[in-house]
Amino acid sequence: MAAARYLRPGVRVLWRAPGSSQIGIDPRCAVVLDDLDPVDQSLLEQLPRLRGEPELNSYARDLGVGRAPVRALLDRLDDLGYLVRGAPLSDAADDRYWHLAAVAGHDRSAQRSAATVEIRGLDQLGLRIAQILAQAGTGRLLLEDSRAVTIDDLGVGAYRAQDLSRRREDVAFALLRSASPMTALTAPPGTRPDLVVLVEHGAVDAVRVRPLMREDVPHLPVLVRELDVVVGPLVRPGEGPCLRCLDLHHCDDDPRWPAVATQVTTRPPEGVETALGWFAASLAAHQVLAVADGRGVLVAGTSLEVSATYPLPRYREWAVHPDCGCQAPAGHDDAAVVARGHHDGPPGGVPRTLRSTARPRP
Repeated sequence: MAAARYLRPGVRVLWRAPGSSQIGIDPRCAVVLDDLDPVDQSLLEQLPRLRGEPELNSYARDLGVGRAPVRALLDRLDDLGYLVRGAPLSDAADDRYWHLAAVAGHDRSAQRSAATVEIRGLDQLGLRIAQILAQAGTGRLLLEDSRAVTIDDLGVGAYRAQDLSRRREDVAFALLRSASPMTALTAPPGTRPDLVVLVEHGAVDAVRVRPLMREDVPHLPVLVRELDVVVGPLVRPGEGPCLRCLDLHHCDDDPRWPAVATQVTTRPPEGVETALGWFAASLAAHQVLAVADGRGVLVAGTSLEVSATYPLPRYREWAVHPDCGCQAPAGHDDAAVVARGHHDGPPGGVPRTLRSTARPRP
């Protein structure tokens, strides 16, 4: 016996005129039905409340019209993609979104619940990313940051005053465990993450990246600078520019960059402006979820720079650096190296050199 048909969660039916009803609002998943007789329109309007075929059959019986109109209406809605077989188990906001996205041709990936994502760096920004990933249904999150909670980490829904001086990963573990109990926060020894998120300040520490390249682990830098946060590029070892490529491009434009980067990576990180922190966390988590789902990502070979002063990310393409050697064995064809695209210097440009014009005192 075929399973009963049910309306997808989140589907709304709106009356337009006698004989005309509208399903949904967003043009990507909305449709207008103009040729409804009074019985069809009544059945359609009751469906969101009744939810499914058994209840709608009972309603039709009370109207004295039998099951035939119900079957015809549900067949029509089925063809439009608004029905599922069996009663949906959940009606949470995420479920409603993905049910409607399926109508528009974007099916919810089952890969997300099986994905393992490691987050290294759990300041307020890193914690926000972890919270979004957990609430969005990522299967397993691994947390790494042995540094202490600082005053810059405190925030609504994040670390609290009583958490000061405690290890970030311990507090983050407790926060995520209570808020998202379905997300696994531990893994057997030797578990290989599907993606590592590196939350860094000023510059990415090359020492932390080398093992990921050696072990072919995809990784996504989220780099905090004074006035922006740079998300990406996503590094899939052997498939595009790596973070050493970026450093080499940076050195091409600023030969003194290694000296500056060494100083930056050894200094304690500072906080992130409030709106910028939320913006960057959402963008980074969005791209991590795209990787987990197997969808296309914007940050493949590209970084997105977001600031608190402009509402859109700045899109910057990166290329494999010919001196890096991360793509192919020696003797590779330099002609195959990707052009530098929109790259116009290091992220944010080379600092201006200010020279004194003051005259020496006599």
